[in-house]
Amino acid sequence: MSNTLRIITYNIHRCIGGDRKISPERISDVIAVHQPDVVALQEVDFGQARPALYDQANIIAESLNFETVWIERERCGNAILSRYPMKMVKAGGLHRPRRWHSLARRGALWVEVEAFGTKIQIIATHLGLTSASRLNQAKVLVGPEWLNRPDCRPPIILCGDFNTQPESTVFRLLEKRLNNVEKLDVNGQVEKTWPSSHPLLSIDHIFISSDIAVETARVPTDGLVQMASDHLPFFVQLSLPGNTD
Repeated sequence: MSNTLRIITYNIHRCIGGDRKISPERISDVIAVHQPDVVALQEVDFGQARPALYDQANIIAESLNFETVWIERERCGNAILSRYPMKMVKAGGLHRPRRWHSLARRGALWVEVEAFGTKIQIIATHLGLTSASRLNQAKVLVGPEWLNRPDCRPPIILCGDFNTQPESTVFRLLEKRLNNVEKLDVNGQVEKTWPSSHPLLSIDHIFISSDIAVETARVPTDGLVQMASDHLPFFVQLSLPGNTD
């Protein structure tokens, strides 16, 4: 028997909308329409530059009536919100000491969510702006500290803003470990997420282990969504395997 998990990955651009207004509440409204179980956020402001906006992830979580939030605080902050019990596994940078390290630090957040008696490994990330940095970060991500760590066992979901399109070198590297949701969707189409006002590029993605099936994958484009952030959210509905204990 399978069980359904609804997940959104969303670069919220520090809640700065197309009208330049900062509104976590508007982001919450966009997310709430889809009634997700898990939300992965990128570019979360946690007070680095604007202390008054501290704790955007918790503001959004409270609006959604989610009790659990974990945040990773590299330069482009990642956060995961869940309506199911969740524990932190790992949070940190995707760089090696004295190598692949620049001011544009990027990181990842790994949590274990327990739903339907199944423990699901969920990793959220936001890769860099240059092809070299993305490749280096992806190599760390698929290595022994993250996806190839012994306790990173299926079912696994990897999501976030990868700043790269399908068929790129980074994509091919990640697909050696996990499946691209868009290829498994019934429509099989590439979902374009940036810029939100007139989406041209597919840079926000979700990858899953082979024991997970895709029921729905879509990028909403109507209502508040084109104004709330410079990215569109990517929503998927997944069918999980049965109890893994």
